[in-house]
Amino acid sequence: MDRKWIRNRRLRHKQEYIDGILSFIEVAKQHVNARGRTSCPCVKCLNKKYQTIPVVQIHLAKNGMLETYVIWREHGETVPTPTPIVQDAPGPIDDIHNILNDAFPVVEEAQDVDMEDCLEGGGDTLGGMGDAIGDDEGAKVNRIEADQYEKLLAEAERELFPGSNGHSVLTAMVKLMHCKVLNHWTNKSFDMLLEWLNQQCPKPNNIPSSFYEANKMLKNLGLGYEKIDVCKNDCALFYKEHEKKENCPECGEARYKPSPCFDDAKKKKKIPHKVLHYFPLKPRLQRLFMSRHTYVEMRWHKERRLDQHGTMRHPADSLVWKEFDKMYPEFAEEPRNVRLGLATDGFNPFGNMSLSYSMWPVMVVP
Repeated sequence: MDRKWIRNRRLRHKQEYIDGILSFIEVAKQHVNARGRTSCPCVKCLNKKYQTIPVVQIHLAKNGMLETYVIWREHGETVPTPTPIVQDAPGPIDDIHNILNDAFPVVEEAQDVDMEDCLEGGGDTLGGMGDAIGDDEGAKVNRIEADQYEKLLAEAERELFPGSNGHSVLTAMVKLMHCKVLNHWTNKSFDMLLEWLNQQCPKPNNIPSSFYEANKMLKNLGLGYEKIDVCKNDCALFYKEHEKKENCPECGEARYKPSPCFDDAKKKKKIPHKVLHYFPLKPRLQRLFMSRHTYVEMRWHKERRLDQHGTMRHPADSLVWKEFDKMYPEFAEEPRNVRLGLATDGFNPFGNMSLSYSMWPVMVVP
């Protein structure tokens, strides 16, 4: 049977794809477990999750089938099909959708829960979705993330210029930003490049006019940081209970640099003596568990490690790790609990060791 439709995930609304899903569902119905579930080959479940047949059908219609799943081995097939579809390289649109799915898995998970609740819970569909979503704080966060996801998805659908061969605005900006970081381009040089591309590419085009616009588009893909004012003598952070203080609670030094204002009507922005750039730990740990590329590795020490006496291949093989497990057995029992190591070292950013100025990054490593 010709299964080229599997490669047309971007055209899931077409009749050919719908017919292909229905043909797969007929095969899947013959391979369900005692609970009436079968492995779901959608791009999110990856044949690792077992779902009911109606849920599998919805997942395939919404997410598309895993493009390498041409021989349905998990559903009883052993004879390979003659069409070498698995050798085709994924296009740029598939790459960028993988990035989006890793950046916003919570949004997709929420959508899946809503659909499964509606299917399995019975009752009115709209009512079921209303109950699943709710009005609590978590739902608000999901709605905000859903809005961000939709904006990025729109950019992933928008052509860079007419006839750009599947390259979207988001795809192009991700690749250009990657080149900028690897080659240490300045913001000014990036602006000049975008200006030149605007002039050379066919009109109308959707190329951002500046680094600022491109960065604004991509900021929701990454994880941000917080700026925290610091005492000039490094005594304390102006954080939590000290957040609104104008002077250091330890030494009394002023928080902000003196900025004489000759016109009282014009209020100048206060400039702190020192600022700490803090990369919050919690969202980074969440991202490690949310991404399908890393969540298995986060549990490797518990679920896949081979404990061979006298051999150390991972910190989990060390005596210190094992002693910690004995001291805190409840913590050790949960494979998702993370042990963190602290690393710090100072360096002189300007390469002149006669200067007293140095930086001390503090890193927390799983």
